[in-house]
Amino acid sequence: MHAPGRPADLTFPFNQRWTMLFWNLAFLDEHRFRPDPAQSAEANRGAYLATALGHCGECHTPRNIAFALRPSKQFAGTILQGWYAYNISPDKQFGIGNWSDTQVADYLATGHAQGRGSAAGPMGEAVSNSLQYLLPPDITALVDYLRTVNPQPGESSAAGAPAAEKTAGGPGGRIFEGACAGCHEWDGQGRETPYAELAGSQTISDPKGENIIQVLLSGASLQVKGSTIFMPSFASAYSDAELAAVANYVIEHFGGKTGQVTAEDIRKGRSEAEPVAISLNSSE
Repeated sequence: MHAPGRPADLTFPFNQRWTMLFWNLAFLDEHRFRPDPAQSAEANRGAYLATALGHCGECHTPRNIAFALRPSKQFAGTILQGWYAYNISPDKQFGIGNWSDTQVADYLATGHAQGRGSAAGPMGEAVSNSLQYLLPPDITALVDYLRTVNPQPGESSAAGAPAAEKTAGGPGGRIFEGACAGCHEWDGQGRETPYAELAGSQTISDPKGENIIQVLLSGASLQVKGSTIFMPSFASAYSDAELAAVANYVIEHFGGKTGQVTAEDIRKGRSEAEPVAISLNSSE
């Protein structure tokens, strides 16, 4: 069965397909996948899965002014659809160089790594719809490959020193106590499911709170291994100033950093966020 092609609705000059000839000449690599003879068979298989099949760079690699991927910045991390796709190069300060192989493998296969956080947004979709179905040898191959790419500098998301005790925390702390602590607990270890763990997470270690904003506004949903992990959206429950306050409280209390989230950031995020559907099989 064939579906009719949709008419192009791009405006000039983007509706001129012949201009792609020049873009292709500048940026398109028409070669098929080429194994690196200097790497192991496992690392080359991981490269094939990550580049030829998985297209990990489409989210995690910055683009140039012509929207082509920048090979020199492979996996350095970038903003996409309002979410920050983190640096996944082996840089120990800015990427995942300090993650253990088990942590990287767990994150890819289940969407959660102990002490590192849980997947949400587009990465949650990648785990739910694709990565969780890979065989263990494929996950191992991906980990091996990620260890071989060039370390990329960038903005650090390494966690600071989280608070050990319950603190008042102003309006942000009061909102956290009433709406968040029941699932995430005051020590950030999470209740009932490890996916609710906050301590050590990249998300709460980002002073700008890019992904905290998206999670607060959109919620999060992850279907993995027969279970659904769900966090509701709080977009309609609190004002921009209140959500900024709780975001900054979480960053300081669990990330050990000074949050920089403003009410204007929340307002801007509302235009980008898409609330997730509520699941009746939620485990969070």
